[in-house]
Amino acid sequence: MSSTSHVESFKHKSEQIPTSSKCQVTSSKQKSHEEEHYLSGKSLCVAPLPKTVPPEDLMNFFRQFGPVKRQHFGRNFYWIEYHDSKPVDILMSKTNWLSNEKLCLKRLKKNEEHLNLDKTPQQNDAVRKKPKNKTEEEEDPISYDRVKDVIENEVTFDNQLAALLNAVQLTEFELSTRYNVICSHLDEIFKSIFPECRTFRFGSTVAQLSFKESDLDIYMYVGRIGLPPNYYKPDMPSHIWTTMVFKRVRKVMYTMKSVFTNIISIPKAKTPIIKFRYIPTNVSCDISFKNGLGIYKSDFMRYCALHDPRLRPLMLSIKYWARHFRISGSGKISSYGLVCLIIFYLQQESVGLLPPLLYLQRNCTPLIINGWQVNFNANTVLPAITNSSNIATLLHKFFTFYGEFDFTSCVLCLLDGKTYSLSDFEQLDKLPDYMDRYKYYVHYMDNTKKLDIYKPVCLQDPIELNQNTAANTSDRALLTFQFCCKFSADVCSTASENNYNYLLKMLFSSIPPQLKQMKKKKNHFKDVIKAGRFLNVGLPEDFETRADITNKEQYKKDNWYFITFNLIRDIFEKIFKLQVEVLLDQEAKQQKVEVLSDVHTRNYQKVTFHCTGNKCVWYNRKKNNRTLLDLQLSLLEKEAIMSDKVVEQLKEHDKANNIKLDFICTLEKVDNPVAVIIALNDEDSQDYVFRQFECFINSWIPKIINKTLLHMLQYKKTYDQLLCHQS
Repeated sequence: MSSTSHVESFKHKSEQIPTSSKCQVTSSKQKSHEEEHYLSGKSLCVAPLPKTVPPEDLMNFFRQFGPVKRQHFGRNFYWIEYHDSKPVDILMSKTNWLSNEKLCLKRLKKNEEHLNLDKTPQQNDAVRKKPKNKTEEEEDPISYDRVKDVIENEVTFDNQLAALLNAVQLTEFELSTRYNVICSHLDEIFKSIFPECRTFRFGSTVAQLSFKESDLDIYMYVGRIGLPPNYYKPDMPSHIWTTMVFKRVRKVMYTMKSVFTNIISIPKAKTPIIKFRYIPTNVSCDISFKNGLGIYKSDFMRYCALHDPRLRPLMLSIKYWARHFRISGSGKISSYGLVCLIIFYLQQESVGLLPPLLYLQRNCTPLIINGWQVNFNANTVLPAITNSSNIATLLHKFFTFYGEFDFTSCVLCLLDGKTYSLSDFEQLDKLPDYMDRYKYYVHYMDNTKKLDIYKPVCLQDPIELNQNTAANTSDRALLTFQFCCKFSADVCSTASENNYNYLLKMLFSSIPPQLKQMKKKKNHFKDVIKAGRFLNVGLPEDFETRADITNKEQYKKDNWYFITFNLIRDIFEKIFKLQVEVLLDQEAKQQKVEVLSDVHTRNYQKVTFHCTGNKCVWYNRKKNNRTLLDLQLSLLEKEAIMSDKVVEQLKEHDKANNIKLDFICTLEKVDNPVAVIIALNDEDSQDYVFRQFECFINSWIPKIINKTLLHMLQYKKTYDQLLCHQS
């Protein structure tokens, strides 16, 4: 790929996925969508449809706001037109929830295009008939349980693959209507503070390797204008620059509540990002400012995916396989790392379907960013491909290759498609001359940022040569990956005897025996804590007269959720003496926060606590209860004091560390009536200890919460005024 601007690098042509494993690209007719004409100002669109709400309940919900003129259900949307604009104004003035799901509403304009026409009629029927209270796996829009009907109806591998990709990939229509508009909108918004601002997509949506509901990765170039002169000096510490940019961007986001929600800034991550959901098209986004190298890495991935008609469907099927067996993601092999593993396999001489990046960089003027050559010549003339294997065979060989691969003591290099020993990277003079940029970077630019070779997997990034793209992969994750590869290779061997017929059904309908052995049966506990008469607890003294609180009923609910979530955390920390790690956005990357603020409890429907501990404090408590007669103390504070005394007594008898508790607590908000669902899942506790713990919390948590809330109500305390929270 020759040197091009950021803008040009994203003007890619649409490519069609071949559905044949024999390298044949077939054409398909685009379905035309009948336009609907709804009067502007009187119409609304719900897109996407809530997953657990039947159509009848959705229609009944909207009828209560006014007489309906007409309505229409699409593949993943619902349009409704009223006789006047008043119901629309009411609905758009607030956040609307139905059966614990937030409704994504948008005013409908005349001749507005259809949104999210990506599901088949059969999938629509599945959504309508879907019962409530599904597990997280069943809520996954592309889980195998949700798409298996269309796959298992086919026999040949080619037809099964076509059905799978049509069911799980992000379509061109979705990309153009929901994703492409975001960057241009961000440019308009942030040019007020950064006049040179330009935003660019990168990652799987650019590489054309994304699934439905994928997050959008965004890089924002802020430029120099709008920054103080000293902020773009070479010696400016990155954390100071990042803090300032984050502060300005976040401030704008918080003021635009109709555009951004679920805003979380993570400035201290390896790649600092701000996470948010873009409301107009309901897309989760990660925006970074550090550097734009991800754009060029995405270009290389896209080149690889489209280099041969077989490669994109092969890569998508392997990504889906890793997702299905849960061997990719946070703490495992990253999605980008997995694609790099696929590319490395395809670069091997025995496969010969992809050239090393080095060959593509030799005949172009280097474009250097942060010390690395980021460009390549996509028009490089390469030897003719002699590998005629179909996609099923390539998939089979991929599993065999990595199932038997020895990752110990070697570095996988995509620059030249070869492996190196660790000693080669310890003594740089042993590396070939075309690694001179890496040698120069280590010697003269940053000696502290060498390639991290002492990891279970060392997979050198093709552009940032000092980055290990699999650095976060643990020993256990690597073991699981290779177990699944060996298992899948065996399945492919069996299916090959029948021309790979039913291969995907065989592959996704069974679990590797090794995973069954590694998976521990978890204990569960579930309860509901209702607000009831305590909905008004902890409100500010001037609550009724405050003009800045426009929606007082919603404020009461948000305040009660905030107090209840933090009370439960305090019960675990102060009474049970557990270490509590707060996790947000668990389904994606499990971002951690130190303080559970009202912003988190307001913006998130669920919050997760990872709790660990080694102190058994639920015995011998009554003898410590005689002196706690202070009426200024809530029950939470009294029980916390008793736990302190119990811990001291355990230390005296050398029994402070005699148990093991390790569990996940999920708190979920419920509306109408206001309540919180508390669910506990045992992770790695001693079985008898968790059973005992369950017995105590079953009665303790509701009792402590109710009596503490009653204390706050009687003494007109806010949550911060409890004695245990005073500094």
